[in-house]
Amino acid sequence: MWPADNHADLEAFFGKHQLLADGRPTPAWERATLVTVTTPYALTLAWDLGVQVKRITCHRLVAESLLNVFESILSHYGSVKDVKTARMHLYGGCYNFRRISGSSRLSTHAWGAGIDLDPDRNPLGTPYSEPLGMMPLAVVDLFEQEGWKWGGRFASRPDCMHFQATQ
Repeated sequence: MWPADNHADLEAFFGKHQLLADGRPTPAWERATLVTVTTPYALTLAWDLGVQVKRITCHRLVAESLLNVFESILSHYGSVKDVKTARMHLYGGCYNFRRISGSSRLSTHAWGAGIDLDPDRNPLGTPYSEPLGMMPLAVVDLFEQEGWKWGGRFASRPDCMHFQATQ
């Protein structure tokens, strides 16, 4: 369903970025490639708990699948209150044209095909630990049912906050 996690396959599936002279994507590329969707429950910016997020920007090819995951999360927990108790409303970002931290390779966020949830309890480089209250495995299962890859399974450097639409 999703491309392999390498630059050539990501570019073939999600499209080649059209860049401005300063290295940022062109507005035309963003308009043609990205969509903004309304989530079934309000998210909260993880770094500014006073800011609610009701719409997120992602790649048009992942939008339906990502909304399915959010609807499944809400269904699994049964209420927005319980979603919040599980910290699955804490949003760390989706579309962000950037490289993988510590790498020269583009992140799946650069295509709007990656999303981060509850970054405070799931810091980059920390192996998964249920006793530390990290990513609920039920949420991992919901993303994986949609074919998304969980960063907690990355061999070289776990990224438990991260999910991406790749194999």
